[in-house]
This record gives sequence, structure tokens and C-alpha cells, in this order.
Amino acid sequence: MAINTGTPRFTIGRTLGDSLKIFGRNIVAFALVALAIRLLLLLAPNGQAVAVMTGTAQINWFNAILSMVITVVVISATKAIVVFPTMQNLRGHRAATSDLWRSIPFLPAIMVAGVIINLPSFASLIIQGLFPGNTAAIGISGFVAGIAALVLVLMWWLYAPTIAVEKGGALHGLKRSSYLLSGQRWRVFGLLVIVGLASGLSVIAIAMLGGLRLTDLSSLASIQWSPIGIAVFIISALIGAFDGVLITVSYYHLRVEKEGAIAEDLVQVFD
Repeated sequence: MAINTGTPRFTIGRTLGDSLKIFGRNIVAFALVALAIRLLLLLAPNGQAVAVMTGTAQINWFNAILSMVITVVVISATKAIVVFPTMQNLRGHRAATSDLWRSIPFLPAIMVAGVIINLPSFASLIIQGLFPGNTAAIGISGFVAGIAALVLVLMWWLYAPTIAVEKGGALHGLKRSSYLLSGQRWRVFGLLVIVGLASGLSVIAIAMLGGLRLTDLSSLASIQWSPIGIAVFIISALIGAFDGVLITVSYYHLRVEKEGAIAEDLVQVFD
């Protein structure tokens, strides 16, 4: 299945199609790396994520912040690691194993940008800590944080490939992402809804088949290492890797459409 790199435009169908092709071609390598990165979640304090999400327990600030930071690191690193292999596929080349590591020099900036884009979650955590057990305060803060998070995602969704490919810092990545996504945010929203629903339903289906409660999915530490629990862990890692591919393909299509760039030009950064 060839990737059409002629004059790609950013459309939901084309972006999903190219992303699925590239992910399928590299699924073994992407899965193994994503699983290895996701093992970092084992370092998150047991049960803290559940307390943070439900607001039913007094928050241990150190554990809560550590859990969130580890989660941001895992998400950002997974997005970053697939950038260059995906770009290689977009220009019609076979990705090499070494391409997986070409984003390493840019990981600090990508993780900083990941923290910035997750600031609404940190703010919500602070509200929960200040008003433990207050359902109204937790509910309102969660709603506001969710809206703010969506706004930031629709502005800064492309931060990982932007930083890696353009050799920029965190602020450069966020600024360039906002520019590339301007005028396309409804399409991005639709794309995120489709992928989010498909991802969520797949995880929920596995959980229900295994008799797990939805709250068991809020923290890796709360999932029993049963076959179903391991399946949820693997599926979540695959979803993270596919998300990274989807973001990189979207970045490429938007740069071609807005700036007339081609894959060969974009990947000269690591030739």
C-alpha cells in the first residue's frame, strides 16, 4: 500500500488512511517501543491516580504530581519516538530501527511542551487538593479544565513533530502548531472524536469482557496482571503509538497544504 505524497491535503479520511497504512507497516517496532515506554507507568504511586480522578481521598501532593509527570513523559516520549519513522514512510522510504531514536535529542523540549499543554489538568489537581471531598468544586474544576484542555489541544496538538522536525524548542513547537492548525480546528476536532471513540470503545470492550470496572482503567497500578489487564495495557500502548503517527501525518499534510513543503525537504533534518 503506497502512501500518496503528491499533493496531500489535510482531510479526515486521507489523514486516517495514511496513518493506518504507516502504523500497519511498522506495527511491531512501534508496539515494542511504545510498550517499553509505557512500563514507566509502573513507577507511578499505587492508587494515586484513582484518588485524583474521583476526588474521594486526600491527595498526597508528591505522589499526585509524580503520577501526572510520569504520565506526561510517557505520552510525550511515545509521540516523539514515531516521528522520524513516520516521516520516512511519508517520503516513500522504509523506516529503519535507528530512526526510532532520532528524536532523543528533542525529548526534553517535547516533554516541556507536554507539561504546558497539560496545565489545565495540573490546575484541576490543585483545586481537588484544596477542596477534598467537595463534589461541586471538583465537578466545576473538572469541567473547566476539560474545556481548557480541549482548547489547548486544538491549538498545540502538533507540538511533538513540530519540535523534532524543525529543531525548535517547546515554545517554538507550540507557536508553529497553532499556526498550522489555524482554520483546521473543526477537522482536527472531528478527527479526535473519531479516534477517541474508537480507542475508548476498544479499551472498554476489553475491560468489560474481563469483568474489570471502569475505575480500574484509571491507573496501571490498579489493574490486576490478569490476561485481560495485560491486554488493556498492550492496547493502550498501541493507541499511544498510533496517536503519534496520526499527529505526524497531520503535521506533514498541513505543512504541504499551507507551505508547499514536501517530505524530502522536511526530513533533511536527519539525513
